[in-house]
Amino acid sequence: MFPTIKDAYPNKAQYITGEPVCINVELNNQLQHEVRVRLTVELVCMNRVLDSQAHDIVIPPGAVSTHLLTFGPPDEAFRGYGVDLQLTQDEAEPMHFSTAFDVVSSWRQSPRYGFLSDFHSREQGDAKDVESLNKLHINLVQFYDWMYRHDDLVPPEETFNDLMGRELSLKVVKEKIALCHSYGMKAMAYGAIYAASKDFYWEHPDWALYYGNGKVVDFIDIFTIMNISEESPWHRHIIGEYKKAIEQVGFDGIHMDTYGYPKTGISRLGGVEKVERLEKQFPVLIENTRKELNKSKEDIGLIFNNVGNWPVDTVAAAAQDAVYIEVWNPYEKYHHIQQIIAWAQQFGHGKPVILAAYLKPFRLESPESIDRAHAAALLLSAVIFSHGAYHLLLGENNGVLTQGYYVDYSVAGDAFMREIRTYYDFMVRYVHLLYDPSLRDVSMTHVEGDNLEYIFGGASYSTYGEPGKVWTVVRENEKMKLIQFINLTNNAEDYWNEGKNRPAEVKNLTVRVQVSEPVRSVFTASPDIDMGRPHDLEYSLEESDRGYVLSVTVPSVYQWSMLVIGH
Repeated sequence: MFPTIKDAYPNKAQYITGEPVCINVELNNQLQHEVRVRLTVELVCMNRVLDSQAHDIVIPPGAVSTHLLTFGPPDEAFRGYGVDLQLTQDEAEPMHFSTAFDVVSSWRQSPRYGFLSDFHSREQGDAKDVESLNKLHINLVQFYDWMYRHDDLVPPEETFNDLMGRELSLKVVKEKIALCHSYGMKAMAYGAIYAASKDFYWEHPDWALYYGNGKVVDFIDIFTIMNISEESPWHRHIIGEYKKAIEQVGFDGIHMDTYGYPKTGISRLGGVEKVERLEKQFPVLIENTRKELNKSKEDIGLIFNNVGNWPVDTVAAAAQDAVYIEVWNPYEKYHHIQQIIAWAQQFGHGKPVILAAYLKPFRLESPESIDRAHAAALLLSAVIFSHGAYHLLLGENNGVLTQGYYVDYSVAGDAFMREIRTYYDFMVRYVHLLYDPSLRDVSMTHVEGDNLEYIFGGASYSTYGEPGKVWTVVRENEKMKLIQFINLTNNAEDYWNEGKNRPAEVKNLTVRVQVSEPVRSVFTASPDIDMGRPHDLEYSLEESDRGYVLSVTVPSVYQWSMLVIGH
């Protein structure tokens, strides 16, 4: 037995420009005597080593000791970094480990969304849930169903029962908000925009929405849907409830939830029936919420739920901080995920895109089906991250969302969490590449057919995520060509919400790229290989009928690999 690196992670989910960076490294000595080890550290940006350190450390017998690494405040406004560690001790083989962090001028540049939903009084004093979110670099946390009633958010007493019958503690909610703040996370209060209890509806029947046949619009026989038009008193009522959540509980923003229906309804204000079209009313509600909440607190966050991708075209440009889409059928295949992201990026004019794409395979329990669920999560993460979007899937205590009621989350095992953490580390390490707003997706215009700008060989490939092939996602700007390889081999279907077989490793995938400018560097990186560390690749340049062509070979693609060509 030799000492090992048990874990490594930053002390904050995200760093704001000018903040010092601190990395926690947990060193495990299982021996019954103290040992002296050397910890070598490299701070890496893309494929460049920016800083290196060496520390001689004594670990007590049978102990896990935490060593703190510090780096001076980076002055960049949006950049990701890798922290690559090597532990050596006498004749033992060196052990390698990596983690990552990013630096932004505002959390809005890279909003990684997670969730909390357990607020029972027994949660008091338990910080493990928020600590686990920090290790995933979650910097935006949705407090799901934290409230007393959907129409009366702040509870009248410290301990209370919500409309679903759960016992909750306001003291715990406030404690979790403070914990989030200690890790640099923003706490978002769930607040449905139009759901009222039956009792509230009976008091205000003229505030509700009705179907054309005269029946009131209902949701799961528990909530009545209210009229959110600016003329309706409900409009100001729900904004007032949001204001209380900010001022009285301490939240940093509101997650404005919707249910996907109704898309139209009949209002009865003052006894006058009128057709209400919600796609026109949502932006008005968002704008008025923003104006009012800005009076309560600086840096207010607003996220609005476009259920089933509706109505992104009218809502994306409103005064919210991201384009958030809950994905449901008929958006059922991988290429639909790409379509949704492209649609949102176009209408959002540069806003970050967050997809809530829940994975039902995690409800299954057999070892075989669970591994297929793990593979599905890794592939879906690769698809979403590769196209420059974020994924709401993970939450407290290894929680994984499988459907829209977050309280019924599934719990994943530690082995999967280590795998998915590596993917989130990878996303953060290369965040300024994956989420560069100047990148254009040219997968369908520069590959195959008469297009010779990019030519791939050595594997069957697809530009739009076909099963049984390697999906090539090609994005570029004037300074960089960014090529993602998502391995969908060993699978006969491309439904994102079904369990997946682990792909077959693809070796020696060849790439030929037309280049018009000098090439500065070529490297590959994968969350499946060396915890995301970059590897420089040898390449050749040759003259062709269309100018110079760069040729390079990507040695291995397991689930997801990235090729970066810098100019």
